[in-house]
Amino acid sequence: MKKFGYHRLVLPSGQIIEGPLVIILNHESILTDWHLLKNEEPMVEWIGGTYIL
Repeated sequence: MKKFGYHRLVLPSGQIIEGPLVIILNHESILTDWHLLKNEEPMVEWIGGTYIL
């Protein structure tokens, strides 16, 4: 599992979710979850920018 931080997330519907937020990818780099970043979290690599699903 890998965690990455982004400024925003674009869902397949086109909806834009403003962050900061964390996306969680499994070992095959498939998105399994995401959540808004409310506090500092361990093991999150900050990427920034926009993640598009």
